[in-house]
Amino acid sequence: MNNNNAQSVSIERPRMGQLKTANHLLGDREALNRAWERDGYWYFKGVLDKGVIGEMRERWIDYLQRHGLIDADVHENRYNGSGFEGKKIDAAELSRISEFNHNNMHRMLTENPKIVATMKELLGDDPFWLPIAEYRANPPVSDRIQDRFIYPHQDGFYSRGLEMKICWVPIDAVDEETGGCAWVEGAHRGPILHDLSNPPSFPIPKDTIPLEGWKLADFEPGDIVIFDLNLPHSGLTNLSKDRFRMSMDIRVTGASGKVPSIGTLKNLTEDQVMLRNDQTGVEEVFAINPDTYVRGTDGKKREGAQIPQTLQVGETVLVNSDDGRNATLVRSVH
Repeated sequence: MNNNNAQSVSIERPRMGQLKTANHLLGDREALNRAWERDGYWYFKGVLDKGVIGEMRERWIDYLQRHGLIDADVHENRYNGSGFEGKKIDAAELSRISEFNHNNMHRMLTENPKIVATMKELLGDDPFWLPIAEYRANPPVSDRIQDRFIYPHQDGFYSRGLEMKICWVPIDAVDEETGGCAWVEGAHRGPILHDLSNPPSFPIPKDTIPLEGWKLADFEPGDIVIFDLNLPHSGLTNLSKDRFRMSMDIRVTGASGKVPSIGTLKNLTEDQVMLRNDQTGVEEVFAINPDTYVRGTDGKKREGAQIPQTLQVGETVLVNSDDGRNATLVRSVH
């Protein structure tokens, strides 16, 4: 891969606005709630413990060094441009690092007392973490496409009825060049934009969202964006010369509110799902109907005879239900 050559290829640079920061609203719950209702997100700068984020960044760099993408004597986010030929991973793996999922990397964040205390202040409630996390180390792109948006979507479409907020956390500095993420401010109040006539992933049609509607920022370690599950957002291609976009996202809700069932899958058929709840130890059974979003690891909806093959008995699953009987969402936590 020749990054220098790639840098010479032109690409559309859509003009995007800047996210509003919410630090000045801390301590005023009513003001925070108004900002949430208006914008669909809170962007806090420098509130997460930088020591914790630094420890996580070391794990990212170690991973990239082991796979030959950062030189062994370089202990910073500096891609060596070696490409992926002959390596055990590819760029797709770096967009969702499976090793970190298997190792439950999120616990470095979610079980740290400093982070938990900060999240309680931000949320106004004890955090109930949904163990659904994604870890990214997106490299600079070599094949420059004209569209910077990787996959605009609304998580609420794929997470039917689930009460949650999404936390996007930069692990290293992420500026517009490196890519990061962009959001459509205030669009959580509008309709679901996914195309119901285009299964099984039902993508948002191109050009549905005007370019000027997107917002982003230059992020530093310690920042966090918490946003509504119906707020349209998208990852952006990495146009930097030699930096990885290091970030993670994880889901959270208030512990005093409605929380999903999370536990070990005992049985899954076309008509029902059974799991043993990790918190209570009780086996729970929920009906599956045509409106239930049984979600595969690719995010696509499974139906009919596909359902029993979607998840494996013994794996950890999440089931959401509005009435305690019928499942609105069934998915793996990985």
